Amino acid sequence: MTKVSVIIPAFNAEKFITETINSVLNQTYKNLELIIINDNSTDNTEKAIFQNFTNLIGNKIIYKKNKNNLGRGESANKGFNISSGNFIFFLDADDLWESNHIETILNHFENSNTDIIYTKPRKFINESGEIIRISRSKIEKNTAKLIYSCRIGFPSATAFKRDSFMFYNQKFKYREDIELLIRSYITGKKINILDTNTVLIRQHSSPFRMSLNRNFYIYTLKLYDEYKDKIPPEFIAHFKLHIAEIAFKFGDFKTGYKMLLKSIKTKPSIFLEGRNFALIAKRIIRVDKFLFQNLSYFR
Repeated sequence: MTKVSVIIPAFNAEKFITETINSVLNQTYKNLELIIINDNSTDNTEKAIFQNFTNLIGNKIIYKKNKNNLGRGESANKGFNISSGNFIFFLDADDLWESNHIETILNHFENSNTDIIYTKPRKFINESGEIIRISRSKIEKNTAKLIYSCRIGFPSATAFKRDSFMFYNQKFKYREDIELLIRSYITGKKINILDTNTVLIRQHSSPFRMSLNRNFYIYTLKLYDEYKDKIPPEFIAHFKLHIAEIAFKFGDFKTGYKMLLKSIKTKPSIFLEGRNFALIAKRIIRVDKFLFQNLSYFR
């Protein structure tokens, strides 16, 4: 029976770690090892783990604690290095899986020539585990466009054949998830996108939530610098549009408008593509004083 390794990097996750671990232990697929890398948490993450799972540590659960805070990507790499499974699943310490998640993904691996599987998260939960949003959006059929638009990346939704895992880039403390998928795809790894509805992503206001940290934006710009000359020309406009979107999110309107205009200049028809129309229209409405006061910046 195929062995699966589930790796959970955990930093200050005392509120959610017990529920997350249980969502792994309750999987219908049982031949698995669970590796928890405590990334030098300063809260009661370790206490929560040992209070609830002491009898499993050293057997079903492998527990390691970093001496220093390494970040999610490097902790995940550390977990991989001590794993022994044929397939590798990553799970953030606050997210959950439906009980059939691993079994469903493995069935697809075994019936297809696939290196990496990403399953679109549709359910989003709050701190109490209640569903607060269900995504109804359609999955882009063009895998390359989906990847280069940076519309995927949640580690909890990603699984790898062992030999296909290229390690998270330690230069990226943030955006390491999409960086790995872009790098994997560019180097020829086959990535399949599924719609299993088996991943629950937790949204909360914790200061440790990566997408709310300004470093998320800093590393988005780093991602652009790293791949702007490597992404195929037919998809570079989508990549630039993503950079613009994140710039706007973090209040950098100068960079946002610059990248937005570059995206449209590179591919004028991008304005007419699905969700892009709503995104661009929303930003254009806000041009007013800023754009007219900074026209020289874009020349």
